[in-house]
Amino acid sequence: MQQSRTRRVGRSLAVEQLYKALTHMIRRRAELGSRLHPELSLVGYTLLAEIEAAPGTRATDLAALFGLEKSTVSRQLNDLVAAGFLRREEEKPGRRGYMLAVTDAGKAALETETTIVREHLRAALTQWKVWEITALADMVNRFLEDLQFLEIDDAQFIA
Repeated sequence: MQQSRTRRVGRSLAVEQLYKALTHMIRRRAELGSRLHPELSLVGYTLLAEIEAAPGTRATDLAALFGLEKSTVSRQLNDLVAAGFLRREEEKPGRRGYMLAVTDAGKAALETETTIVREHLRAALTQWKVWEITALADMVNRFLEDLQFLEIDDAQFIA
């Protein structure tokens, strides 16, 4: 469903079109998550990837980073520990909470999942020109940076 890219619209209509597109994408995230991450939930994948990128991360760090309740993060982490993808390491003096580390099984699952996601992206973008993919990535990054300056709850950004 590709629409004309040359159609000129006013700013309000453009924002409304973007809102509808983002809303549609976010609502499809559960479906996409289960297709893109068959071994891990989308949340599990996201948490593991963040912990691997920042070893020693604690549950409270993740809750703050993603704007989630500590109990929600704790449940997800417990599932990852039970699956053998994550382990808790000893607490450091003066810091509350266990440091988290991705296990070898977790690293393997992340690698598999990342490969699957990249393959799906490549397939979805086969008709796109390289400059279009680059432009989309640049715009998404700019949008995310601009969102950081707003004082809103990201989880409630799109209802």
